[in-house]
Amino acid sequence: MARRRSQQPAAAQPPVVDANAANASSGYFFAGAMVLIAILIPWYFELPLNFDVTDREFNPLVFVPVVFALIGLYALPKAVRDTLRVRKFGATTLQAGPARPGGRFEGLVRSSRDLSPSGDYTVLLRCIRTYRVGGPIVNTIAEDKSTYKEELKYQEKLVIPRGSVQSSAGIPFAFAIPADALPSNGPPVYERQHGNVRWILTVTAPMPGVDYYAVFAIDMRRSGQNN
Repeated sequence: MARRRSQQPAAAQPPVVDANAANASSGYFFAGAMVLIAILIPWYFELPLNFDVTDREFNPLVFVPVVFALIGLYALPKAVRDTLRVRKFGATTLQAGPARPGGRFEGLVRSSRDLSPSGDYTVLLRCIRTYRVGGPIVNTIAEDKSTYKEELKYQEKLVIPRGSVQSSAGIPFAFAIPADALPSNGPPVYERQHGNVRWILTVTAPMPGVDYYAVFAIDMRRSGQNN
């Protein structure tokens, strides 16, 4: 009976597609932008590509485009991994009821293809708050003088035995949200914004090759707040 209630959440919202495809696109865009900046800096500033620090003509600014290029190359593998997940598993959808502090958040995660994981499914719900350490220097506009960190405000994990569900029919979950839970006010990406709060639901399972992974942004609303 408990499982039947979880499989048919009351007042379910329209299904939401996981963020793997969007993350892959944004990852390629970010990596390409960083590499492009790395190429344009030497061209625009006419920097000679001289990395010999003992040379009198050496300009230390030549390492700036190298840093941008390394950032782009660092972001590229994650975009490739997200692409492989989309190709291997297709789209995963989330159908769930509303998320409210002090309420019960429950629903189903459905894969577009039947999965045969080598281990159990793990459903993880997290609340992450971004906060600023320090601040910009007075009378300057250099906001990058601030350091931004993340604080885990809430986390709960469910383990769903792989043999108890069929992923294409739905992986059920249910979480009891604390009454003092923070409402969300940001997307499921890192933002350099003090006080930004985001709720993220992830579903993972070990698979041969690339592990199964689906991620969703959860809109945690205050009690009485309209959708």
